[in-house]
Amino acid sequence: MLPLAHASSDKKGIALTNPGTVNLDAYKEKLEQAIKSYERRLNLVIWRALSQEERDNFKEDGPVQYIQHKEALLKALENLGWPIPYEDVKLLEDEILTALTYIQQASDFQEAVKKETEKSSESHISSNKKVIHGKGIFPLR
Repeated sequence: MLPLAHASSDKKGIALTNPGTVNLDAYKEKLEQAIKSYERRLNLVIWRALSQEERDNFKEDGPVQYIQHKEALLKALENLGWPIPYEDVKLLEDEILTALTYIQQASDFQEAVKKETEKSSESHISSNKKVIHGKGIFPLR
């Protein structure tokens, strides 16, 4: 069967109609790769937009991590009159946060399935624990 997924209108949730056919580990790996790509892009775009004077404030030779220096970087961009639109920065940041949300949802789903499987297995095992003794079948205690 084909996996089917429906994203909610706000793109904050996904409903799987056939979750057993989705490789959630591979899905999470792809999301992590996308996050790294978006972070590199965001860091580079902002770094290139900064003046040399603003770059010198960070004491690093290359792009700094946006997440770690968000306030300072946004302030620097504001001081420069927003050489790149704030909406572009926000869009990349939102995509990163959305991917992180999807990773968390996939992990939560995996954990719920694991717990349900363990619970179901324990229930099945305890109901089937019987011993054949002589001519009768007696439950184990």
